[in-house]
Amino acid sequence: MERGGRYRAHDLGEPTSDLEKYAKEVMDAMIREGVPPTPSNFDAYFDKLLDNKPPQFRKRILKLLELEDGGEDDHQGLLEQHLKEAFSNVKKFLQHINLIYKNLRHLETVVEKRAFEAEAIADKSSMNTLLESTKKDIQTMLQIIKKDAAELKETYAATSEMVQEVQEHAIHDERYGVYKKNYLLRKMKQEEKLIKEFHHESTLMLVRAAEEVIGKLKSPKVQHLVLRTVARLLLKTSRRSDIVAHYEGGVFAILMRHTSLDNAQMAADRLKDLVGNTNFFVGDEEIMLDVDIGVARIDLDRSIEQTIVCALDALDIAKKLDEPCGICPQDVEI
Repeated sequence: MERGGRYRAHDLGEPTSDLEKYAKEVMDAMIREGVPPTPSNFDAYFDKLLDNKPPQFRKRILKLLELEDGGEDDHQGLLEQHLKEAFSNVKKFLQHINLIYKNLRHLETVVEKRAFEAEAIADKSSMNTLLESTKKDIQTMLQIIKKDAAELKETYAATSEMVQEVQEHAIHDERYGVYKKNYLLRKMKQEEKLIKEFHHESTLMLVRAAEEVIGKLKSPKVQHLVLRTVARLLLKTSRRSDIVAHYEGGVFAILMRHTSLDNAQMAADRLKDLVGNTNFFVGDEEIMLDVDIGVARIDLDRSIEQTIVCALDALDIAKKLDEPCGICPQDVEI
């Protein structure tokens, strides 16, 4: 900086670092294609153009992005996990109180037994007085514990309802490490508004493990591990701006923003190649992983539910025709 607070020409001149050059390239592409340079659109285009860059360049840029990642979603997931752990602790606490209550009841029985045995003692008047006093003290304690236990049960019930509500609104599916269906639907509604405003293309991709693969797995635990593997592969092949979620019944979804059907098919081909190189063993049998893939446009002329049904139809088409990717029949006509 020069005297007077003015920057030298090269300070505000052409970009110099890889990240600066790439950011300018992204902005130029958005302006060239008439896409409004909002933060959301820039993020999507940033990922979209990065797909066509050399692997080493992509790796370097993604490494830089990791340094500035605020981890907002991770924070929410951690918060949800803490709530579940707190709920678990409340359950344990109540179980301990229950044990204390049982032990006090047992102690009362022991005192009564000793009182019976004390009748054989010569100075039983003094002994009985002591035991009776002890018994009254314990009975008083039992009443207090019973009251506390009743209050704890009420707290337990209230906490249970609260945790259940948190789970219903949680966005992370801990079974597979992706988003939940409710978050996917919310993001699809948001994307519809953006498409209406900015007129870009976005696509929904549905993925499920092939029935031939799942049919060979008799153990529910192994089936779950296979589905979790599919989820990890989807996270590995998706862009940062994509939303990867578990739709339902072992069907996974990827909301691909600023992605045409042609580009979605290319992404499906990459996913198929990655899946085709994934195998696992069940006993002595080697099983190659396979998936069905279907895609549909986010079309403003149909509801979100209709788009999902359309993508599900595309899944069946891919399976029936043995193709890497099925396309929504309505979108094929377009």
